[in-house]
Amino acid sequence: MSTKNKFNASMFEKIKDALNKTSESSGGAFANVMKFPAGKTYTLRIIPNLEDPEKTFFHHYTHGWKSKTTGSYISTLSLQTFGERDPITETFWSLIKSDDKNEKELGKMIRRKENWFANVYVIDDPSNPENNGTVKVLRIGPQIKKIIDDALTGDGAEEFGFRIFDLGEDGANLKIKAEQSGDFVTFASSGFYNKPQISLTDEQIDKIYASAYDLEAIYPKKTFDELQEILDAHFYGKKGDGVKSNSAPTKQVRDTHDDSDSDDDIPFTFPSKSNSSSSDPSDDDIDKMLAELND
Repeated sequence: MSTKNKFNASMFEKIKDALNKTSESSGGAFANVMKFPAGKTYTLRIIPNLEDPEKTFFHHYTHGWKSKTTGSYISTLSLQTFGERDPITETFWSLIKSDDKNEKELGKMIRRKENWFANVYVIDDPSNPENNGTVKVLRIGPQIKKIIDDALTGDGAEEFGFRIFDLGEDGANLKIKAEQSGDFVTFASSGFYNKPQISLTDEQIDKIYASAYDLEAIYPKKTFDELQEILDAHFYGKKGDGVKSNSAPTKQVRDTHDDSDSDDDIPFTFPSKSNSSSSDPSDDDIDKMLAELND
């Protein structure tokens, strides 16, 4: 069975529409989220969700800050992802709108990121060659999102369009070019290309589809009360019966994937010069956090 017999025009339209909608759902497996060290180019194919095309991309928001309790970087999935109330969002606006200068500065400590997840087939990962020929998760920020939008509905739609989801020889590759720009890694020079072509058998394509990850299960969805406990313990540094011990919430909230050195970050503040802070986690810090979760 060919790729196009499985992935049809109706599915393609659903994916295009869903990419710019708010996602609806939510776990914890970050070892399969790709990293892109600067100075290299990575070649991928986006894998469509055949069973539910609208879930080809998982659109989500996260909040992060440096914990007052542990000193670690805290990152949590926002309930705004699901159109629900979020205590961290509410706290931010309460602080940022305050007449008190100190409270305004406190609010600016909270960072917000908007991202999408997608399953991808890895053609070439020069940083981790063992990933070649496997399925991984691509974390998409605004820069890559803009490139995908252009290929689906913009100037590149006529050339690429449907083909960015085709795993056959006629498919288009997403080449991610990671370049260092000051303290950040930028992906602005990335794009879709027709080469190199790949030749996969129907059996191999079936295996790729079967290997796709549940994108909504990568982050654990926490309740309003759980997020409030994290906020109290790690943002305000409170201790008490209603707040979990230092070690427990730290483990919980660190089962998130954070690339704070990426140029795709969106500060959860009004536009201003972004300062690189030593409190932000480096790639080594993130690797350490993820390794602890796998112990």
